[in-house]
Amino acid sequence: MLNVLLIEDSPDDAELLSRELKRAGLEFTSRRVDEVAHLEAALKEAHWDLVLADHSGPHIDSTQALSIVRASDVDVPFIIVSGTISEETAIEAMKAGASDYLTKGRLARLAPVIERELRQAEERRSRRRLEAEGREREQRAALELALAYDATLEGWARALELRDSETEGHSRRVATLTDQLALALGVPDEARVHIHRGALLHDIGKMAVPDGILLKPGSLNEDEWKILRQHPAHAVELLGPIEYLKPALDIPAYHHERWDGTGYPNGLKGENIPLAARIFAVADVWDALVHARPYRKAWSVTEVTRHVESLSGTHLDPTIVEMFLKLVRGGKIDAGDGADAVPATLLVVDDTASNLDLIKRWLERDGYTVLAASSGREALALIEKSLPDLVVVDVMMPAPNGLQICDRIKSNPRTAHLPVVLLTGAAIPRETRAITHADCILDKPAAPATLKAVVRRLLAAREAVQ
Repeated sequence: MLNVLLIEDSPDDAELLSRELKRAGLEFTSRRVDEVAHLEAALKEAHWDLVLADHSGPHIDSTQALSIVRASDVDVPFIIVSGTISEETAIEAMKAGASDYLTKGRLARLAPVIERELRQAEERRSRRRLEAEGREREQRAALELALAYDATLEGWARALELRDSETEGHSRRVATLTDQLALALGVPDEARVHIHRGALLHDIGKMAVPDGILLKPGSLNEDEWKILRQHPAHAVELLGPIEYLKPALDIPAYHHERWDGTGYPNGLKGENIPLAARIFAVADVWDALVHARPYRKAWSVTEVTRHVESLSGTHLDPTIVEMFLKLVRGGKIDAGDGADAVPATLLVVDDTASNLDLIKRWLERDGYTVLAASSGREALALIEKSLPDLVVVDVMMPAPNGLQICDRIKSNPRTAHLPVVLLTGAAIPRETRAITHADCILDKPAAPATLKAVVRRLLAAREAVQ
């Protein structure tokens, strides 16, 4: 059964078209619209297999109608049926996306044209389904690999902390702190992914340092210091051959360089030190001092603040110190008092069960509470009931799809403030991207770590305006 949308101001002409469809043996239901608002409502309220449009009407013409239909991201045959259209105008309409045109005096051609266009539309849908399935498989593979990567990196960091119990929890804490500071400094999402990995593995080179030096209870002699100071080079040797970790090397390789050039291993000075390492250095000093070690008590926030200020311009980049202390004083980062931040609640929407489960697990690793919905209707009901802090939604789903969910969220005063991330395996037209109110659109296969970085950025931005 075909659903046919008739854009026609004349009821008699609409009846004529319906009669022709019946004569051709087509089973269909139809709806006639003759105004812009009625057309927009019809596109939102139902799925259409075919659009037949008069060229000229008192309230809407075929050019307007075609623009509205194509902007709605509906791939449906659009056939102009008119007694007034010129061949030149018809050709322009075809260039703009109309499927075909014919005059009302030649309706015998209507059924063959419809059959051809419906067949071609089904072929396009089949191709898109195959392409979408391929992208879904790629996305699942990316998520599964990312989960394995994360577990591996955290395992390496944990192994080092088990060897040197004095720093237990430091790597994970300082990685989070470094990411928060990088975010505040405007570092792009993709770069923050590598910064987070580098911070997590900043001391991985110490795996090559002998226990007698690393775990020595007393002071190190000059020769032992020389060996210890080789750990940035060991980190490069260890991580350099791993392709996906090469962009994360700046912190393991340069985190002991100092702003005034007195650091090691290369004595780099000022902005010659990679930005990631300069950001990390501030976070590293802070975390090391606000947490207790077996040989000393934790410093107070006031003491650490004064100490970090004293290192500005010598050990540490003064611009980064200024931003970091601004965040601390504004309560925008953990001041080290042990208080747990209230975890954010995220809603993930995807009609592919395996992807939904993987994204949920991936985000839960960062401590988020993650709600899951496998359809647009379920998602809208959860939003109404639970009001999450952020929504991640797949675009390609049965109606309401991701674009429609986003539109409903942003048009509702109660939910308009919610950040929305769209994940899409389809080519969203540039015009559609321009008018959507989504806060971020990630094309599949989206890098999972980038998704996490985007989520952290949007949650931080929302918190900043509250």
